[in-house]
Amino acid sequence: MKNIVAFSGSTRVGSFHTRILRSLQQLSPADMTVTLFDLSAVPFYNEDLEGENLPEAVKALRHAVEAADGVIFAAPEYNFSYSALTKNTIDWLTRPKGAGALHDKKVALICVTPGPSGGKNVSKALSDLLPFFSNTIVATVTSPGIADKVASDGDVIADPAIRDALAELLEAFG
Repeated sequence: MKNIVAFSGSTRVGSFHTRILRSLQQLSPADMTVTLFDLSAVPFYNEDLEGENLPEAVKALRHAVEAADGVIFAAPEYNFSYSALTKNTIDWLTRPKGAGALHDKKVALICVTPGPSGGKNVSKALSDLLPFFSNTIVATVTSPGIADKVASDGDVIADPAIRDALAELLEAFG
């Protein structure tokens, strides 16, 4: 059974990225589980918290990624790049340098926007950053106008093209 852990880079209640991640389990192959990790208790990265002072939420975060076969970052585009929450998650997962929990993991990106950019700026920024940590990006889904592609009554993907792209993203973890 493949174990994939997913992170939303947004804490907004109606976040499109979080809603998309909640829909992934119903799109995943039978031999895969997709777990959405709640980042709300993870503090901002601070080297003083490493070692004996490591917060429980960070221990849980690192353990979830260490146990995973792959990682999905659903990253909203803020000011042409990734959110502070996305960057903070990467910071915690890449310490200690060269041996962090994210090192050598397969990664997929979901970067969508309600506007016309479609998340292309954030997907490029993450595609430039993550290989530095020996990550292989197996798939990327971007889309403009996401508000019209996610059902308003829940976490269901209303657009067949996005649904198919997300299913392919999951299959890319092989």
